[in-house]
Amino acid sequence: MTIDYDQLREKAKDEVDSELADVQDPFERRAAAEGIRDRAYGDLTALKEKRKRLIASAALYEYTPQLHERFGIKRLQMKRLAMDALHGLVDREDTINPPGWPADRVKAARRARIAHPRNVVVLAEEITGRYEYAEARHVAALAHLEAAQEAVRLAGGRIRVPAPVRPDFDTVREQARDKVLKEYAKSSFDSEELLRAAAETVDRAEEDAEDLLVERDAALNSLGFYTTATGLYYSAGISREGVIRAQRRALGLSRTAKLPPRAEQPAVARAAGVAFIKDAVIRLPKIAIAYEAAEARRLAAIEIRDAAVRTLHAAPYAWPRSRLSEVIGRDHKIVDRIVAPDETS
Repeated sequence: MTIDYDQLREKAKDEVDSELADVQDPFERRAAAEGIRDRAYGDLTALKEKRKRLIASAALYEYTPQLHERFGIKRLQMKRLAMDALHGLVDREDTINPPGWPADRVKAARRARIAHPRNVVVLAEEITGRYEYAEARHVAALAHLEAAQEAVRLAGGRIRVPAPVRPDFDTVREQARDKVLKEYAKSSFDSEELLRAAAETVDRAEEDAEDLLVERDAALNSLGFYTTATGLYYSAGISREGVIRAQRRALGLSRTAKLPPRAEQPAVARAAGVAFIKDAVIRLPKIAIAYEAAEARRLAAIEIRDAAVRTLHAAPYAWPRSRLSEVIGRDHKIVDRIVAPDETS
């Protein structure tokens, strides 16, 4: 039976919360959280390599389109682990020509002498469950540790910080978009190669953006709730309302709820588990730049991918929508909207 990773992570977090619930003194709480963190990190270190080998083996010997879901990861992450096993580390910056799946996965795995244990999918899933459990305990301990340290530092008030940098996001987006378009313009791909490369670029940029969004909002909320910084939307590349939406999410408020008064926000944020990030004033602009660049790359690659989809769907190729959907790794509804927007409008 497939593991419910969200439930497993929640269980691990609840256990850590329970272990630390009665430790009220911030210094004792910090020491207890450090102990949990260190034990969880030791477990992660012990499991990491074996997890990677088993997932790579499962992906190469027993691949199915939804296999990554058995391990609670994204399809592209599973592919990276497999490519790492075959070729060494994959460069995340290689947006134009990333390594693709070998034509014969099993043959390539055997050539690379990658082991194929019996019941490898089950074994990979079991060790991934242990890994995710340890990681969730590690993350939960870090949250308690940061809260304890921040409680000692802030004593209920706000830290004075300089105004964060305000990047030129229009230029950031334009340069990132132009880079992708120029790389593809000078490529020598045929239509099928172009489609596969563009789809891969979309996936990579989308994954990067998702990860960066979490980091950006964490830095944004740390500054907004715990420091004297104002006008954060200039540094985050979003609107005033975008900042408020991020703060509502962090506090678990509804979309229409008002934020608590500014004087009460540090205490409310601590109670909601919002992390204090020491160098957020430096991190926010840098993360926001990376996020906006990833989004611009994603949108540019989508244009190229969609054009390739339309080309391969038309004569003389006449690829069926099902094949196009499989190649780009997206639901058939996406392909439908690309090739026949009038039918789906």
